[in-house]
Amino acid sequence: MLSCGVVARAVAACCAALLVAAVCSAPGVSAHSGRGELFELLDRVDLNADKVISSEEVALWAAANGATTAAGTNHSFTQEHVLALSKLLSSPILDGTVPVEVHTSLLNNSRLAIMWVTEVPTKTSTVEYSTDGSHSFSKSIQGSTHTYTAGGWKGVIHEVHMPEFPANTRVTYHVGDRDGGWSAIYTVQTPPTVGNKRTADKPLRIATFGDMGTYIPLGYKVCEQMEEDHKKKPLDLIVHQGDIAYASTAVTADGTDDEDGSDTVGEEQEFVWDMWAQQVQPLAANIPYVAGVGNHEKFFNYSSYLARFKNPEPWGGSPSAIDNATFWFSFDFGLVHFTMMSTEHDYTPGSRQHRWIVDDLNAAVANRGTVPWIILVVDMYFCGHMHIYERIHAVNNGTVVNAASTIYRNPSAPVHVVQGNAGVFEDVEWVTPTPGWSAVRKSRIGYGRFEVYNATHLFYESLELATREAMDQFWIIKS
Repeated sequence: MLSCGVVARAVAACCAALLVAAVCSAPGVSAHSGRGELFELLDRVDLNADKVISSEEVALWAAANGATTAAGTNHSFTQEHVLALSKLLSSPILDGTVPVEVHTSLLNNSRLAIMWVTEVPTKTSTVEYSTDGSHSFSKSIQGSTHTYTAGGWKGVIHEVHMPEFPANTRVTYHVGDRDGGWSAIYTVQTPPTVGNKRTADKPLRIATFGDMGTYIPLGYKVCEQMEEDHKKKPLDLIVHQGDIAYASTAVTADGTDDEDGSDTVGEEQEFVWDMWAQQVQPLAANIPYVAGVGNHEKFFNYSSYLARFKNPEPWGGSPSAIDNATFWFSFDFGLVHFTMMSTEHDYTPGSRQHRWIVDDLNAAVANRGTVPWIILVVDMYFCGHMHIYERIHAVNNGTVVNAASTIYRNPSAPVHVVQGNAGVFEDVEWVTPTPGWSAVRKSRIGYGRFEVYNATHLFYESLELATREAMDQFWIIKS
């Protein structure tokens, strides 16, 4: 993931991931239940006092139980974090044929993919559904299964490609198998018509962020924040920019953070992926969820990411993603064209990805009469990786071409947004003095949301977890 305008101190590793890794690797402790020595640590939390378990205690406990940890972390767990984690670990992550980790994604502008996980195989992989809101499902469709073994993961991933529906169709469904059992009932809406004009009282509303994780320390809280906000202002789409579950203890031999994943020791803890997928299920089962790739997905040659996500396939004017559709791809959603690139793969001029990006953006510009907003370059660029929020003025080759405070009128270059603050630890030193191209910068946890009203008006806000208010907001207005 790219970042701009920040210099990060080297952080050894995400401390909760270390705690989880220690639970997995400690002798005699079940990776499913988490019972055992973990609760000796939890018992030391005084629930009637405002106490924390420090990272030093976690490191000492991990070492005593045969787990490795990295030096240098300076964060603590509040009792809320520890109790939330222990509650999750006190129950099985995967449980027989019970469908869990239900999530939806886009196949194209009229079809959805629905995926879920079971611990063991079931006779069928079935979605029963209705389009009239009824829970007496009269229609069903079956799909396929696959798995992966990297990191010792054991489970079954189910994937169903839904039929084409008219735009904005509300599909009520559950997943599973008649013998193995069914999931809860969810409702997801199919994408809007490409080029469909919105109204002021119902804009196209999309959440975007990177760098979430689970309990390291507040990814689960950001999910709760989005769930609450979704009830008030329903989302049409979620775009996760990468750095997803933070399932790895990715550190170098000297104990510092391994930024590019090229010299890692330790390994990915696969059940953390299951924790994260269950954490986002209330969102992803009801809202199409598109996930890009970041450096924290590199373990085992991206095996977990490739197995767990189905990204949009080329359609319409979108060129083929040249053998890497899962890593870089594009799609139209209403009035917005998304170009999803991967900074974990070569994107220099002449590379396969660079050629694809050029072709994709040329096709998008040619189609601008129908889909006027392009996300990556031209209008806006989103990224994560740095665990902060920063808005960067419209910049062309390092030169600010529009330095508006809240309204960018006809900017001739993209507005950049670093929204990498969806829950993981913050450990950043800002560049000082503030560069002229840096409009707003915040070291606070939250997520981003933008609203597209029509072909000329786009509104963006960065929502803070602590206050549940916008810590930055701005408009892009084109005439």
